[in-house]
Amino acid sequence: MKKKYLTTPIYYVNGKPHLGHAYTTILCDAFKRFYKLFGYQAIMITGVDEHGQKVYEAAAEKKMDTQAYCDSLIPDFTGLFEKCDVDYDMFFRTTDTSHKIKVQAILQKLYDKGDIFKDDYEGNYCTPCETFFTEKDLNDGRCPECGRGTTLIKEQNYFFDMAKYAGEYEKFLSERDDFIYPRFRKNEVLGILKKGLRPLCISRKKEKMPWGIELPFDKDFVTYVWFDALTNYINGIGYMEDEEKFASYWPTAVNMIGKDILLHHCIYWPTMLMAMGNPLPKEILIHGWWMGEGGKKMSKSLGNVIDPDEIIEKYGSSSFRFFVLRDMSLGHDGIFSMESFFKRHNVELANDFGNLLNRASHMIVKNFDGKVPAPVKKTEFCDAFVNDFVNVLSGIEPLIYEYELNKALDDIMKLIRGTNKYMEDCAPWKLIKNDRELCGSVLYNALEAVRITGLLLSPVIPKKFEEIKNIFKGSIEPELEFGKLVPGREINKAVPLFPKIETDPKKTGKSN
Repeated sequence: MKKKYLTTPIYYVNGKPHLGHAYTTILCDAFKRFYKLFGYQAIMITGVDEHGQKVYEAAAEKKMDTQAYCDSLIPDFTGLFEKCDVDYDMFFRTTDTSHKIKVQAILQKLYDKGDIFKDDYEGNYCTPCETFFTEKDLNDGRCPECGRGTTLIKEQNYFFDMAKYAGEYEKFLSERDDFIYPRFRKNEVLGILKKGLRPLCISRKKEKMPWGIELPFDKDFVTYVWFDALTNYINGIGYMEDEEKFASYWPTAVNMIGKDILLHHCIYWPTMLMAMGNPLPKEILIHGWWMGEGGKKMSKSLGNVIDPDEIIEKYGSSSFRFFVLRDMSLGHDGIFSMESFFKRHNVELANDFGNLLNRASHMIVKNFDGKVPAPVKKTEFCDAFVNDFVNVLSGIEPLIYEYELNKALDDIMKLIRGTNKYMEDCAPWKLIKNDRELCGSVLYNALEAVRITGLLLSPVIPKKFEEIKNIFKGSIEPELEFGKLVPGREINKAVPLFPKIETDPKKTGKSN
C-alpha cells in the first residue's frame, strides 16, 4: 500500500493555542484524510516543543516548576485538537525520555565527525523566536521576524557547521523544484543560501538557561531548542528505533509549517539531515497567516483575535474546518471575517449541500419506500450531467497532490451546485406524477452525487460526514466512481445538517 507521513510543527507551550495552531493542525489532518480516501496508508504526527528559553521564562513568571508548567498546558492543545476533530496518530513531546536519548545520540554523532565545534560567539538573540541574528539581519535593531527587541549575547558556545552542506543543499534544490511549496518560497531559500550560511549556534550555557537537553559531550551546556525540536519529525517515525518503519515512511514525509518558521525548516533542518546522512523529507509545505478584517494582523490590542474554541462552541467544528480550509489559498495569507464565515456556512453548506441532501433523500423515502431506485431511464439532461460530473471529479485527486486544496474545494462545490441544477432541470417532483421510473433514475443520480460529494467532503467535515452516513443506514460505498451506489438499498430521510446561522445580532443561531 502507498504510504504518506504528514507532520505539523510541534508547538511551543509558552501559552495557550490559538487560531494558527488550530489551522495548521486541521490542514494536516485534512490532507491525511484525503490521502487515506485515495488509498494511502497515511499517518500524522503533531505535538509540543517544551524546551527553550521562552518556555523557561513563562514558567518562572508563574513561579512553577518548568516541567509542571509544560504538563499543565498539554490539555489545552489536546483539547483544542479534539474539538477540531483532528485524528492524529501521535502526539509528540520533546520532554519524552526516548526523544532526549536520540537527540543526544545525534549531537554526539555530529560532534564526532567534526560538524559541531566550540567557539566564541557574539550575536543578537530573539527569545520569542528562539533565533540568533547577525547585526545585518536586524531591522532597526529589532528581530526581522517578530519585530521585538533582541538581546546581545557574548559567550563561548557550540556550533553546527551548516555551511559545509550549503553546496550540496543548493544542488538538491536545483534538481527538486517540488521540494518547497509554494514554489515562490524556494527563491527565498536560495536567496538565504547565496548570502552564505554561518555556523549555527546550537547550545546555551546551563548556568544561564538550564531548561533543555544536555549536550552529551559537555555537561555545562544544553542544546539549542530548534536543534532539539526539529528532530521530532524523524524521532516520531522510528528513527534509531524501528528502521523498517522509518525507511518506509520518512521518504514520503510532508512537513507542514507556517511562513514564520521557514528559516528553521528550509535551512537548518535540511542541512542537519544531510549531516546525519538521512534523506530529506519529500516536501515542505509553507502556509500563510490568518489576518483580521482589512488585512490587519491579529492582536489582542486591536481586538481582532479569533478564538477557535469560541467559534466551534457557537457554530460547530465542521463549519469552522470548512471555512479555514476553504478560504485560505495555501501559501498566501487569509482573512478571517465572520461575514465570510457566515456566508460560507449559509450559502454553501446550508443552502447548496444541505438542500441537495434533503431533496434527494426525502423524495426517495416518500415515493420509493426508502429504497434507492435503479437508473433505468434517462431524461434529456442525464447524460450531460453524468459526463460533466465525472469530468470534474477526475481532476480533484490531482489537485490534492498539488496542494491546491482551495481549487479542489471549488470543484467539489461545483459538483454540488451542478447536481442542484440537474434536479431543477429534471424536476423529479413533476416526473413522479407521470413516470415513476424516470423520476427514480433522476433521484438515483442525485443521491449518487450526494454519496460522492459526501465522501470528498469527509476530510473537511468529518463529524458531519458521520451524519451523512446515517442517510445510508450507517455505511456508504467507498468508491469515488459514479454508479457504485447499489440500487435497492435502504436509506433514511436526511435531517438538517447545517441549520442556517441567523446573522441578525438580535438573534442567535448554532450549527454542530
